[in-house]
Amino acid sequence: MNHLKVLCSSIVLAGLVLWLPDMALADPAEEPLCGGIADLDKLNLCRAFEIDKAKTEEQKKNRYRNKNHSTYYCSLIKSRDIQTYCFAVTGNNKSQCGLIIDAKMEKDCNEKVK
Repeated sequence: MNHLKVLCSSIVLAGLVLWLPDMALADPAEEPLCGGIADLDKLNLCRAFEIDKAKTEEQKKNRYRNKNHSTYYCSLIKSRDIQTYCFAVTGNNKSQCGLIIDAKMEKDCNEKVK
């Protein structure tokens, strides 16, 4: 039993030694679509708008395997106006654009929503 514990510990340690250097080199700023955005609200807004653009037409057809998580990213936004803007554009709901207080953002929302 003691040998089994030593063997398991050795396997876990070897896995960490091999896996951690790759994790250290991974840079979240090198995200392909929204990489260099530091502000979290703007980052989540970018993710909500760009997440579906990275998918191929074949992936978009199979929406059960490749779900659209735009509304999830909209829910992470803390600014009320930006969040309302995000939900209106991703949900294609023009009536929500009227709830935005910032006039410039409301105008942009009305232009984007069909």
